[in-house]
Amino acid sequence: MPLENRFAKESETSAERAWADRIRGGDRTAFEALYRKYWQPLYAFAFRYVRSKEDAEEVVQDVFFRIWRGRADWVPAGAVRNYVYCAVRNAARDRLERTAVARRWHVGQVATAAGIQSELEVAELVALVQRALDELPPRRSAVCKLRLIDELSYAQIADRLGIREKTVETQLARGLKFLRERMCPYPGLQRTSAPADGSAVNRWRPTSAAALRGA
Repeated sequence: MPLENRFAKESETSAERAWADRIRGGDRTAFEALYRKYWQPLYAFAFRYVRSKEDAEEVVQDVFFRIWRGRADWVPAGAVRNYVYCAVRNAARDRLERTAVARRWHVGQVATAAGIQSELEVAELVALVQRALDELPPRRSAVCKLRLIDELSYAQIADRLGIREKTVETQLARGLKFLRERMCPYPGLQRTSAPADGSAVNRWRPTSAAALRGA
């Protein structure tokens, strides 16, 4: 290093140490001199980490605020320049870490909220289906519940209720027609037709048979 540059560096370091001593004593002029000297380069340094004008400004301001707030005990280890650069680097890294944590938390909260909303919609739809089934005549309601909820076959339903399989088919067709008309205004359902045997029921059923049984 050229002799004149070494002297300049030593002189600069001595001046900054004198600033630190004066700042420790509450000298605002010395603090302002330090601030003016390092504000711009520290801002550029912080920006390389946080990639945001506002965040970089806040990082540097926070560092200088902490220096002034704790001025009575501020004794930089080594050169003042090294101290302020290390402080800004650490503050920028802390801000990046907090931002990452906040982003993960936010994503998790959104996902949780979406899941809760979905569950509420399903519960509401199940309740609507149950109410619609209860509005049917007793035998028709029993046929539809045994077919749609318990998933029994026509023969099993006929045996359970003591009626003919043809009656099961007729009652189910009429019940499904009523349910489609009753439930189609609900936004979660598709306006679609179902054959008389109930094979297309899953195209509009909101959830599994087990969920309906638990409603």
